[in-house]
Amino acid sequence: MRRLLLVLPLLLLAGCKKDVTQGAVKVTVKYGPFLPGCLRVEAFDVASGQTRGKDVVGTDVKGTRADGGSMMVALIPPLDWGASVGVRATAFEQSCEGKAVVSDSQRVTVELDTVHAVTLSLQATDADQDGYVGESSNGTDCRDDVLAINPGAEELCDDVDDNCDGVGDTVHFQLGEACSTSADCSGVFRCGTTDRARFCDTPPSRNVYLDGDQDGHGKKDSTPLIVCGATPDGYTTGAPDDCDDTNRDIRPGLTDLCDDVDTNCDGVKDEGFPTLTQQCTDSFQCTGTNQCNSVQTALECVTSSVATLWYPDEDGDTFGGNTGIVQSCVKPAGAYVTNSSDCNDGDSRTHPGATELCDDLDNDCDGQKELQSVCPGGNAPAWTSRNVGSGGMKDWYAASSWTRGGVWVGGDDNRRARLLPTGTNFTVITDDSCGADDTQWRAIWADPTTGRAWLGSEGGKKAHQDTTAAGCSDISDDNRWIFGMTGLRTNNVLTLYGANSPTGEDNETTGTSFTWDGGGTLSYNAANNALPSVYNIHGSAQSHLLLVGGASNTPRVFRFNPANSRWETENAEQNTSGARPLRAVWVVNDQVAFAVGDGGTVLRKVNGTQWVKQGFPNAHDLTSVIAFGAGSAYATCANGHIYRYNGQTWTEIHAASGGRLNDITGTGPDDLWVVGIGGRILRWPAWP
Repeated sequence: MRRLLLVLPLLLLAGCKKDVTQGAVKVTVKYGPFLPGCLRVEAFDVASGQTRGKDVVGTDVKGTRADGGSMMVALIPPLDWGASVGVRATAFEQSCEGKAVVSDSQRVTVELDTVHAVTLSLQATDADQDGYVGESSNGTDCRDDVLAINPGAEELCDDVDDNCDGVGDTVHFQLGEACSTSADCSGVFRCGTTDRARFCDTPPSRNVYLDGDQDGHGKKDSTPLIVCGATPDGYTTGAPDDCDDTNRDIRPGLTDLCDDVDTNCDGVKDEGFPTLTQQCTDSFQCTGTNQCNSVQTALECVTSSVATLWYPDEDGDTFGGNTGIVQSCVKPAGAYVTNSSDCNDGDSRTHPGATELCDDLDNDCDGQKELQSVCPGGNAPAWTSRNVGSGGMKDWYAASSWTRGGVWVGGDDNRRARLLPTGTNFTVITDDSCGADDTQWRAIWADPTTGRAWLGSEGGKKAHQDTTAAGCSDISDDNRWIFGMTGLRTNNVLTLYGANSPTGEDNETTGTSFTWDGGGTLSYNAANNALPSVYNIHGSAQSHLLLVGGASNTPRVFRFNPANSRWETENAEQNTSGARPLRAVWVVNDQVAFAVGDGGTVLRKVNGTQWVKQGFPNAHDLTSVIAFGAGSAYATCANGHIYRYNGQTWTEIHAASGGRLNDITGTGPDDLWVVGIGGRILRWPAWP
């Protein structure tokens, strides 16, 4: 008997004393087609009515909702029970406290040492398998054909008794009764057609938010007020995104100001000014930090430094002029100084403290010209004219100084004239060691290193003569008129350059330029580097060598390119309307040059930029020019006049009788020579 009890499942209602047996009952409980939520199995003594039982719940109830199942139970009645014993099984829908759906029972007579078998059957229907038995099977499911309808379902507002409580939606949801969503919105309860939930059916409503500053943006994160009528004062339909509802100048959509405030409520201050507080440099090159400007719309560089006024020192004498001023904390590139006391910043010989020269100018900027005592012999400076030469006083065409008081001139009839620095009169040389009786020396350049004169004639002759030589040496003759010649030393190697015409006529539309080593090597510009008529040449270095001329009333300036030995136009005609062909040029340095020509044409180039036409007192044809700075230049003309430029204006300073003046030379404003027709040579400030 003990072995039998061990294999019988699920329920043991009572134990038995060892060695005493009264019999047992094996009960099989079948249920279906449903699965009880609770299965109660009981035994009872028919005589006394005593009952013993056990509930099986949840997953311990074996089977499925579709088919049901069965369980086997062994029952051993207590010894004090009678032989007549009843067994009963009851099924519940959800729990043992709920409604009993179906029950079955039988009576058996228990005999000693005998096991009786009993089968109980519990039949009910759960058609939709929702765990609830249909009402037709004594269950509580009012719609056993719909899974979603049963006593355990949530009641929906859909005109269906979803939870089988017998209460309609009208009562359950108080449909039709008055309701409100706010103090301003009243209506009645109705069912939603889509979500099947109750809602308060009011006129159209909207959310409004507190708007203390009345800027159209609600207070950030504020709770909405639902209204159906007009928007109340102090509220707005705008989004609740105003991070400062007390200031109407702070709200989304604004441009963020430079004010350490999140003006546009995006969570970031001054995001439009990423360099705020960073180091900066202002327009005066002063170092400071970026700070908000006074109207908080932009950054400005705030510095503690006071910018210095820098004045251009164009002549390099350490004294500046009062134009082209630059204000900066850093010295500008180029020649600048911190004073503006130079009375002529285009002449390095003129500045405060300069030595007064005998040039009829205020060199030391004290407002007074030099005293006569600084001039030769204590006499006032003047242009002194002498006729140099004989034989009808032939013309002098060209002049060149190699040192103070040292001058070469060239002219008609193969004449050369030389004045040594220690001399007081020119020596005129007419020998035929070079040239011929009718040779006209139109170009001359005196080498400042040796004093040697390099000569060029109207017939293309090229010669030289030393300061101590009685005659000259004829080196080359190619029948090309030479109008101008100059020399430059590069790495101590002398090269001569010339402006000439291939036919000897100065009105030709085609000119040439030569490069000459002073010996047997002579070359002209290439055929594909064509030039118009050219009349003069001068330079301070190979890279600042200029050739001038022109045709058809058009001025032309060309610069030599040492990299390819070609002449490249400077397009002077594009910036000098009304100018005419140029006859002479003088290069002061790589920044400053002057060119003069017919009809009073004067062009000046400063700062190495474009040529600018200057005003001139008359329309005389200018023949030569010499310059000592941007504000110090002299020119001669075909009418016998001499002009001076002081940085502001050109002024006539001498009117010579006797006609045309051809060339000017000298070493400074206090050492000038001019030559012309009729053998005239003029000297400033006095003849030696």
